[in-house]
Amino acid sequence: MRLGDTLQFASGSLRGSPTRTLLMMLAMSIGVAAVVVLTALGEGARRYVVNQFASLGTNLVIVLPGRTETAGIGPGMLLGQIPREITLDDATAILDSPAVKRIAPLTVGSASLSRGALNREVVVLGSTADFLEVRHMSMGLGRFLPAGDIRVEIASPGGGSGLGVSEGWRGEVLVGVELAADGRLARVHPHDPSWQAWPALEHAVMKDIVPDFPLINKSFNLSYSGVDL
Repeated sequence: MRLGDTLQFASGSLRGSPTRTLLMMLAMSIGVAAVVVLTALGEGARRYVVNQFASLGTNLVIVLPGRTETAGIGPGMLLGQIPREITLDDATAILDSPAVKRIAPLTVGSASLSRGALNREVVVLGSTADFLEVRHMSMGLGRFLPAGDIRVEIASPGGGSGLGVSEGWRGEVLVGVELAADGRLARVHPHDPSWQAWPALEHAVMKDIVPDFPLINKSFNLSYSGVDL
């Protein structure tokens, strides 16, 4: 059989059963696409692992405090209970060695992020500006911390006063602070929404019987400790 006869026979078979031909082409396309996707995923995972090990470098030393017990995988709880934490003084002492080029102290914590009805627990890392150089990373979005000393002494303000306001779940929480000449706290006055509402509760129960007091009290739902945080 000549090549032209073979091609004519195959073409006739394909045109004679269009549904079967379409299904065969669809199956072949799905198979090829699945192989391409799996290959791409495997290659991406391989490159990710290689890049993670490459970011450590050949001259990076990670120092962790000793631990007396293990812990879960929650943020900031990876080390478990430790007999002594590594301090900033320990970090600066390591930097005194001529064999050390730079250091990047790291602290790990967690925070809650929310937007509308969505909430998520995220890991928060605190470090210095040398962290990117040490770990061979780059900023994807935003700005990193400016370069500077690890520890900076803050001079005493030598007196003065300040006022802080924060939005609590019941309303504004206000704290006033007054400092003495030596920088110590002289007066602190916290003021929250419950403090303002307690006099209103007094007027609300004046003309009611005693058994109604628990219901009125719970209706106001005020804080006995005066802390609406």
